[in-house]
Amino acid sequence: MEDKKWLGSDLVFDIDANEIPECIEKGKVIQIRFCKSCGFSTDQQELKKCPRCGSELSRFDHVDVECINMAKEQALRLVDILENDFGFTAIVAGFSGHRGFHIVAELDDEYGYMTSEDRRELASYIRLDEQQLRSIEEQLTKVSKKSVPLVPRISDGGLRRRIALALARYVDGEIKAYVLGLRPSLSFVEAQKAYKVFVDHFSEITRALPVYIDTKVTIDTAHLVRMLNSINGKTGWRVLEIKNLDFSSFELSPQGLGAEDSKIRIKFLTDIPEIFVIDRRFRFFRGDELVLEYPYASYFIFKEVAEALSIVR
Repeated sequence: MEDKKWLGSDLVFDIDANEIPECIEKGKVIQIRFCKSCGFSTDQQELKKCPRCGSELSRFDHVDVECINMAKEQALRLVDILENDFGFTAIVAGFSGHRGFHIVAELDDEYGYMTSEDRRELASYIRLDEQQLRSIEEQLTKVSKKSVPLVPRISDGGLRRRIALALARYVDGEIKAYVLGLRPSLSFVEAQKAYKVFVDHFSEITRALPVYIDTKVTIDTAHLVRMLNSINGKTGWRVLEIKNLDFSSFELSPQGLGAEDSKIRIKFLTDIPEIFVIDRRFRFFRGDELVLEYPYASYFIFKEVAEALSIVR
């Protein structure tokens, strides 16, 4: 073992839908604790033992499919940053088979030896914490009344480019052309108008800047990544490649997740609140038995809220 040497590592990113603030704020993340022995369930996450029978409580986490689409938007932003801010071109992406996406920037020798601290700095630039956002606000909105600063534009590069991309949603005409780098300058009056729009929509603009990556994954130079086409042990679904980084073509559906033609009879071990899985809505109670196609049945089985009774031929 002592003769082994580290040969560098690629840059790995993990985007989970349950970490996206908008998903949490909309109440799209469901967490319950339940008892496999007696079926007791509760949304009190601090409860570890079943108050009925004393058994250890298991946990069921579920993220609505709407949040998967939010994670897809996050992944698109990340790829944009990797390509345009850092110049990485060898990028592989895939649906994790659970609740988000894995993006890997394949690095050459020049960058493959980046330390954890190097990767932490890069992750910090991508994620942007509250302190960084406040600093951006101070630099770009706290200005002298005698001057009107030019708003960020895409050709500025770096963080100003990211701000300009968000700002472009709120402007039009000549101002939008300037922000998009299609026009070299603005008149004083146009600059005033552009700056007012920028300040009025600053909170929405800054909300669109962070990409909610799992920083721990990115800074770990020995992190293991799920292989494409492998099976995710939390859902039983396949890890699907996003070919040509075309996230717009990805929609979560039963096709491709694995064994779509197979059906399984399952029995629920606890009550399940109304949830949306893939493209169907479910509501079940402890003891319910039914036959489901593999992508749906495997989800409940691997989440341990149901047990498989038989394969239906």
